Amino acid sequence: MNFYTGHVNPFWDKSYRTFSYVKQPVTEQEIAQWKEKGYDCIKSFTGSMYDSKNPLPSWVEKFNNIFGLKNQTYNFYKMSTLEIMPTHTDHFRTYTKLFNAVPTNVCRVLIMLEDWQPGHYLEIADVGYVNWKAGDYFFWQYDVPHAASNIGVEDRYTLQITGELL
Repeated sequence: MNFYTGHVNPFWDKSYRTFSYVKQPVTEQEIAQWKEKGYDCIKSFTGSMYDSKNPLPSWVEKFNNIFGLKNQTYNFYKMSTLEIMPTHTDHFRTYTKLFNAVPTNVCRVLIMLEDWQPGHYLEIADVGYVNWKAGDYFFWQYDVPHAASNIGVEDRYTLQITGELL
């Protein structure tokens, strides 16, 4: 199992829309690689996050027993118009350091908090996804390449769950 999809019935409110999101840094090396591939007119190479260092809504706890992961962390992710994240694999440096985790045991779950809007795009393992419904999720292991973009006019909100296989 490197990647699969599923659905949970939404049980959350839209409080995540009011969070104080912070732009996430990317390395100069990553930017140089993406520009070399032709991404040279991009507004932003990443969205903004609201992570679990901040107060989280109580409903987040309901995710603790859904995916069979231990040491779960939560990051709300917002992509605004013309923000993209070209194909990459997550490095999980902070997570592996925090939990002394073996990188090959680390997984990511991406929960779509709202229904798809025109211009929202997700790609995982060379397959593109659109038309999702709130509650659809994408689960992948540490080394699965993925990308995302928002060329639409509505913000795109997701919840990223990071954890280790049991």
